[in-house]
Amino acid sequence: MLDPWYVTGFADGEAVFTYSRAGGSFGLYFSIKQREDNHQIVEEIHKFFHNIGQIYSGKESNSIPKSGLSSPYAYYRVTKSSELQIIVEHFDKFPLQSKKKFEAYKVWREMVIYKKDNYRKINYDYLSMLAGKLSSLNLQNRAFKIHKKDG
Repeated sequence: MLDPWYVTGFADGEAVFTYSRAGGSFGLYFSIKQREDNHQIVEEIHKFFHNIGQIYSGKESNSIPKSGLSSPYAYYRVTKSSELQIIVEHFDKFPLQSKKKFEAYKVWREMVIYKKDNYRKINYDYLSMLAGKLSSLNLQNRAFKIHKKDG
């Protein structure tokens, strides 16, 4: 069994707390994507979270110019509201340490809890406002990774 702080540290560098939007609905999710040769750690994190969510395997597309050769990957994703509560409980007990990731988590967490508590009467304007904040924070996180890659 993995140490909970190890899982938090790994997520600090590799996890995504985000959403997808289709029409007026928001689908929230937690995910970790790794090269296929790191599939074992994805499996271990899946087990750590009591086998909630799904692990998918795939092949990277070559859609990004100058992205290099595609490589197979393992992708862990949690989307069900009840399962996202387990993710929230973990990161509330073992908080993320990086400021950017922690800020994104706080907004995402607010969205998860809001959807759970208001599932019958969701204010989509409120969720849209939170989604805008989350998108901005996630772009900042990605911008750092892109800059780091180029440098």
